[in-house]
Amino acid sequence: MWHHAHRVERWAASRVALAIAVAALAIDSWSSTATAETCVAKSSFGFDDPERQRVNVQKLLELTQWLRDNPIPVLSLTVSRNGKVVYELYTSRVDRSAAHYVMSVTKSVTAALVGVAQDRKLIKAPDSSVADNLPAAVFATPQSLNRFKTVSVKDVLGMSALDAPLTPHVKTPEAKARSDKFFDSANRLKFALEQATLPRVGKDFQYTDVTPIIAAGIVQLATNKTLLDFGREVLFGPMGFENEEWMHQDGAGYDNASYGLRLRPIDMQKFGILFLNNGCWSGRQLISRSWVATSFKPWIKSNSNNREVNYGWYWWTDWFSSGWVGHTANGWKGQRITAVPDKGVVVTMTGIVEDGTESTIYRDLFNRFIIPAIEMKPSPSMSMAEQKLRLATALKDISANKTAFGPTTESRMLPSVARKGTHKGFLRSH
Repeated sequence: MWHHAHRVERWAASRVALAIAVAALAIDSWSSTATAETCVAKSSFGFDDPERQRVNVQKLLELTQWLRDNPIPVLSLTVSRNGKVVYELYTSRVDRSAAHYVMSVTKSVTAALVGVAQDRKLIKAPDSSVADNLPAAVFATPQSLNRFKTVSVKDVLGMSALDAPLTPHVKTPEAKARSDKFFDSANRLKFALEQATLPRVGKDFQYTDVTPIIAAGIVQLATNKTLLDFGREVLFGPMGFENEEWMHQDGAGYDNASYGLRLRPIDMQKFGILFLNNGCWSGRQLISRSWVATSFKPWIKSNSNNREVNYGWYWWTDWFSSGWVGHTANGWKGQRITAVPDKGVVVTMTGIVEDGTESTIYRDLFNRFIIPAIEMKPSPSMSMAEQKLRLATALKDISANKTAFGPTTESRMLPSVARKGTHKGFLRSH
């Protein structure tokens, strides 16, 4: 009898063990966003001497001197090649630990979180409608729900959904009033779903901070987590981010998908490298290759006068000199992450450019210094040791003696380790 009971006990234990193993396998499969894909990065993230990554130290020195000697309010500039950081500049006595307010770079991170949710089958495919991805209760009326049956998630990610202009993009009294209502709304998702749609959804382009809130709503209602908490689980945590913050949460718990994210520049760099490596990070496929490729691929013109389409899923396409093509997460006042896949290069910048010249500054430093640093052979005019010493000295000097801060600098633009706002969890109420 005892032997029979013991066999039954062992059988039951083995069944439990098998069930646990199957559950663990399912969880592991769920936690990998693209289990069928081979995750092979060209190299792991780290730091390296520029010359080992074939980056011209003299051009980096000239870049540092140019930023030092000109009134360019840059806070940070980071360059990596093949996943290795070779250049890291800070001004204004800011150090690596401080989080920076990245403005609309937030949108590109939001698109990545949509991608992870879609990879995990938590939300429907990008061609599915907004109405099919949200509960009916979030729509004010049945008519509003029907309107969004003809708006796809892809339209939302390509800024081809809402006709809801805001300041500072449009400087009209109506845009200003809408901006105030949007920011003060207790539930920005419901606010967004009450806005008019574009005359030709999927063909017309309108850059507005209202549209990405729909993306936030889709992700948060599917995961029952804020964008910040979901991001920490699937991207920020696995990639070793520190001191990240998502400001401007509304009363309903929706994170502001358009702006408000604060990140360390080194973590912005990691995000760019993740996309450079087709969603692969340390042997894990955090985002599917297909999502990265489609995010980068431009499919709509941001201006009808453009010769080429230049906007993907909250990523811009930039054409630099020497035939370089970059994909850029673009934020107001000089926040940038640019990946140049065929060169293995990622460039990250933060700044406080108040006069609207940030795009000119960024293109100038790219064309004058970044591209030559990759394409030019080392200068024989001085030893490599001397070049590296001069670069280290220049970086120390610009950190201590150049400031991007002015008398009108907003507090949100001041990098810091400390939090600048409060953040609560998300409890699905619909």
